[in-house]
Amino acid sequence: MTMRFHDLLVKLAARFGEFRRTHVELYERHYILLEPWTHDILHWGADGTLHGSIAVGRARPPVTRAGWCPCRPLDAAVSAPEGERLRPRGCV
Repeated sequence: MTMRFHDLLVKLAARFGEFRRTHVELYERHYILLEPWTHDILHWGADGTLHGSIAVGRARPPVTRAGWCPCRPLDAAVSAPEGERLRPRGCV
């Protein structure tokens, strides 16, 4: 079964698009983590809850295009004292 050149280009473009979206998401997460003072700005989390405590008129909220915010639980397993959840400062 041979793959046509056009089909190969379509698959290559799709993989490049996925790579670019992943790279942009990781870049945005890194940039947000470099600015911890923005974590207190009111923003909607990916789960639909309101996070933060400071209302500002014009500020870039600490949320990526995909909806990730630093208030969301970490991807890595982190141990917390029993009965407590780990949250960055400013998250409710």
